[in-house]
Amino acid sequence: MGFNLDTQATRSTLMSVDSTLSENITAAQDYIPIASTTNFSTAIVAEIETTNEVVSFTDISENELLYSQTFQTSWTNTAMTITADSTTAPDGTTTADKIVPTTASTTHFLYQSPTTSGATTLSIYAKTSGYDWIKLFMVNSSTCSANFNISTGVLGTTGGSAFSTSTITDVGEGWYRCTMTNTGAIASGNSGAYVTSVESNPPTSGLTESGNGTDGAFWWGAQLEESTTATTYLPTTTAALVGLTGVTRGVNGTTAALATSGDAIQQLPYALSEVDMPTRLRGISVSSDGTGAGRFTLCDKVGTTLCDIDIPDAKIYDLSFGGGIIFPNGIYVSNSDNITGYTLYTDKHSGAAL
Repeated sequence: MGFNLDTQATRSTLMSVDSTLSENITAAQDYIPIASTTNFSTAIVAEIETTNEVVSFTDISENELLYSQTFQTSWTNTAMTITADSTTAPDGTTTADKIVPTTASTTHFLYQSPTTSGATTLSIYAKTSGYDWIKLFMVNSSTCSANFNISTGVLGTTGGSAFSTSTITDVGEGWYRCTMTNTGAIASGNSGAYVTSVESNPPTSGLTESGNGTDGAFWWGAQLEESTTATTYLPTTTAALVGLTGVTRGVNGTTAALATSGDAIQQLPYALSEVDMPTRLRGISVSSDGTGAGRFTLCDKVGTTLCDIDIPDAKIYDLSFGGGIIFPNGIYVSNSDNITGYTLYTDKHSGAAL
């Protein structure tokens, strides 16, 4: 190739990150549950290999709680009455449950007992239905708790030596997302993620009071994750999930499609993934891996296709672009089917309006 090699960055070895879908997904689904998110990056698109669908995403989420918006299933119930699907949830569906303390003079709470290995954040969406306060708490070697006024959006008292921080965020239509972070792991044998009684006054450490059997709060979207902040909510049913959230599907000329649990998903986060700046592409060298015809795709940072290169089996292509092609927001690799390696010949670019 006759390149003017004032190049700024090259790539010669593929370093893909591979995982599989952890459950079936529909064509309308806006999150992608995957078996492992290790080394996945929000800076670059991923591809569902079986459907050739490219997806971009804004967050990587985890949820260790089961049936995260169905509180009558998999949650241990102490003196609470649950009415399923009572009102419109923050996502616009009629899936929020009404939670009402019974008239018994006792503690009123719902909980599960997952385990975590590091700092843990518990979150839930709540809306008043007569009572103004809820309490979140977790247990490890010591407890932590936080109170939230879901009528005014004000944080209440907090406690426990493991308490780190809490937040309450107005998400509209009377709903608040309440979060609390623990400083350490939730250990086996002394574990729990509890959402406690809805009470007319800020809950006390004892939590003992009588409900009136009518007033309570609406709950939706509980989440527990090994993180110091709450990520985008990831719904669960029968199993804990990790996944890609804030997903945009059907980019790169593909159409959102059905996919099956176990299907492969791939990302190439190391392929110039940090070059979010005006870049001039001088040329490309790309080679097939010998297992069949290959396709190599370059895109911008939001997944819009810039260039598709189809390569016959066992061939090497060298392409020169003369004076170069300028990409204002950098160059990313979104697809590398049957490709064993490539080099991008680039240099930085600056000019009018850039």
